[in-house]
Amino acid sequence: MATYDVTGPGGVNRPGRYNPGVRTPYLVENTIDVSQINSGAGSANGDILQCIDIPAETLIMNAGVEVLTACSSSTTIDIGVTGTTAGFSDADAYVDGYDATGAAHAGTLGVLPLIAKTAETLDALLAGAASSAGKIRVWAILCDISGVDETDRQSDAQHDTDTS
Repeated sequence: MATYDVTGPGGVNRPGRYNPGVRTPYLVENTIDVSQINSGAGSANGDILQCIDIPAETLIMNAGVEVLTACSSSTTIDIGVTGTTAGFSDADAYVDGYDATGAAHAGTLGVLPLIAKTAETLDALLAGAASSAGKIRVWAILCDISGVDETDRQSDAQHDTDTS
């Protein structure tokens, strides 16, 4: 079992995709050719693919996977966060045990949004069997929730109206 970083170039700060001055949810996606993982050998059972970089102080509103080309027999996919730096770890928060042997969208679990306190990755856990074939598109809807005005003016002491 191994972990591979396949997040790709550019990250979430590509021009036209994300404007830090406007707090609007945005879509991030990454297409991954599973057959090219591990020097072209494909994924082993239990491999974790780090698919999308999630910046610190980001709300993960939803996420999912679309199987573009079927993976090998018996392969399933979980989509979630497998690290612990974000303050949580839930490998199947958004997709749990999706049968990746056919080309289709996976239904998301309808979970509550998660907050990444620190930088993290959205991961695909490939399980059930090794896969020497397949192409998947992992997507996430994110929103920056970092403070806009994190100054002393926002402290309790500045808002204390007790006049006694």
